Amino acid sequence: MKRLFAFITIAFLYFYFAHLVNASELVSTHSDNSCTLRVLKKGEGCFLYKVEAGNFSIPVYYYLPNQLEANTKVVFAMHGEKRNAEDYRNDWRNIYNGNGSGNPNFILLAPQFQQKRFPLAPGYNLGNMFTQDLNTLNPQNQWAFTEIENIFSFVKTSIKINTTNYYLYGHSAGAQFVHRMVIFMPHAHIKKAVAAEGGSYTIPDEYTDYPCGFKKETGDKLPSVDLKTTFSTPMTIILGTKDNKPLSPEHDTYKCDAQQGSNRLARGEYFYTKVKSIADNRKEDFQWTLKKVSAAHIVPKTNPPIEDPMLVSCAAKEFFPELTGVNCK
Repeated sequence: MKRLFAFITIAFLYFYFAHLVNASELVSTHSDNSCTLRVLKKGEGCFLYKVEAGNFSIPVYYYLPNQLEANTKVVFAMHGEKRNAEDYRNDWRNIYNGNGSGNPNFILLAPQFQQKRFPLAPGYNLGNMFTQDLNTLNPQNQWAFTEIENIFSFVKTSIKINTTNYYLYGHSAGAQFVHRMVIFMPHAHIKKAVAAEGGSYTIPDEYTDYPCGFKKETGDKLPSVDLKTTFSTPMTIILGTKDNKPLSPEHDTYKCDAQQGSNRLARGEYFYTKVKSIADNRKEDFQWTLKKVSAAHIVPKTNPPIEDPMLVSCAAKEFFPELTGVNCK
């Protein structure tokens, strides 16, 4: 009797865990199948961009307007730490709903840098320039920054547009990604960048430890940077005046983060002031601006948390000054 009971128990556990494995595979398959379209069509969609430097793909959520022209503009929207690219695509969709003849016609691309391939802050916030321990510099074709350039080229070829550059927006962790891409890949095809509500910044000076500065005493050194081109790349730092509450310790990925300020507003102001001073001392053509708006970091009580819609509106206004029907104050 005991043997029979033991056999039944083992059989039950076997089929139970087998079911769980099958269920997880179904979920994974469903997630992959939702982004397998390789031919971009008008409206919403998602395609898998095959990464040349690895045996994996990056999901890219997109929106194509009804009418495409040879010089239709392209906007990238970089997600935050939740890696919820689809939500960022949907947030930018609202820009099309404004009233007025000045509304722009643009392609929206929101790539999703998944944790498995671009883990934690080094993999995404820092652009996957280094290994997780920040000791070994990865080849440039493995940088997350490089994939933006590759996706842009792929989309241009796929839908046959002649646009030579793109607009780059990032929120929170995405803002960290964006401003670091401007610094470390200044010759990328960026028309203008907007970094909104970053929690940490890299200042191009040799006296502050990386990733908050250029000082690096262990492992590989930072790649050479063309600061003249970096400073001449138009970029706006957008800060929410409501984000003046102290950040929790979990937001300080590196020890140097807290040195920039206790909250997002203070850190953004500190970053811009320091970089402007460096550019002025070098007598560079400084094309960065600071914009403060009456916005919060995220919309409360949303799951997953999404950025304040005003941040998107103000970023769109930076990209398209002729834009009407949006709230940016």
